[in-house]
Formats: sequence, C-alpha cells, structure tokens
Amino acid sequence: MESRICTSCGAPLVIRNRFSKVLVCDYCGTHLKIDGDTLTISGRFPKLAGFPSLFSTGASGTILGKSFSILGRMRYRYDGGYFDEWFLDFDGGNAWLTEDEGTYTLYSDLMESVDISEIEPLRAGQNFLLGEKKVMIKEKGRAVVDGGEGELYFYVKPGTGITYIDAVSEGKKVAIEYSDEEIEIFSGRPLMKRDIVVSGGE
Repeated sequence: MESRICTSCGAPLVIRNRFSKVLVCDYCGTHLKIDGDTLTISGRFPKLAGFPSLFSTGASGTILGKSFSILGRMRYRYDGGYFDEWFLDFDGGNAWLTEDEGTYTLYSDLMESVDISEIEPLRAGQNFLLGEKKVMIKEKGRAVVDGGEGELYFYVKPGTGITYIDAVSEGKKVAIEYSDEEIEIFSGRPLMKRDIVVSGGE
C-alpha cells in the first residue's frame, strides 16, 4: 500500500493495488490519474448514490472459495437502469465483477487485443469471430458512465458513452465495452449468490 495526498483537497489517500490507474478521493469526489508518484486531477464528479448491494468498496471475502477484496467500482447508466462493475483483488490477481439487478458475473481473463473491424453492425443473436473464437451475442446496448469510487484499473471519464456487448463463447461469458477511444474484452463466468461470501469491509 502507498500513502498519498489528494491534490485537490489535501485529504489522505491510500493506493492498495499497483495496477490501479485512477484513484477517486472519498472526501471530495475528485478523480485522480495515477502516474508514478504523481496524481493528476481528471475532474471532480458527484459521489455515487447508494443502492442495496452485497458489496462495498473495501469489503472482502471469498468467491468460489478464493479470497477477494474490493478496490473500487464504476457505475453505468442505461435504458434499463444501472449496473455496477466492482474492481477486485481476486486470489492475488485482478478481476472485476458485474452486478446487474441481482445477477453477478466474474471476469478475470483479459482477452488479447483482436481486430473487430465491423463491430457497429453486430446485433443480438448474431455469431461472429473474435480472433479464432466463435462468439454469440446475447445483448448489445448503449450506456453512459455515471461515476466511480475507490481504485480503478481501467478508467472511462464520467459522462462518456460506451457500447457494451454481452456474449458467450465456449461456455464462457464474454464482455466487450468500447468507446471512441478504446475497447476492452474480458471473459468470465456467471455466479450464484451462494458462490459469494462477504466477510468484512471498511
């Protein structure tokens, strides 16, 4: 862990994960980009509203018997409401868990960068090739980044619109998120509530 000082309000901060790219000040809501020993202000945004959840930033426990601690989250707003992406230190590695209306998916495998040259025309129900993998799209939609908290190891500025694709391939779930600036592709697995044990928090 590293101790830092918020460059906006002077509050004490702690960085727990060396892969984190952004730290959100819990005191003033400023989003700070981490660049070595420097914290650069990205902007100040309202804190996320609280919704009932198993999780909270700083909580720990086990998923499928493996230990985790929650570093932070990003919230996305879409036509159906909201979904949260919780960023985890999971069994000694990085992962994120999507929570959407009581459903949970754990993503721990970042897929290698592949070319999806015709991504915009893709629709739900279609199959396409992702590298050498055959992928079937279950859902495609648009969302807006509502905000973040804690530590984040990939970051999209609040207010940015993204396109998301939920898909399946070879028995695994595949999540694709892309904006004008970048594309992220992860694979993972759905979880039942009984797979998750939360044992502590800050």
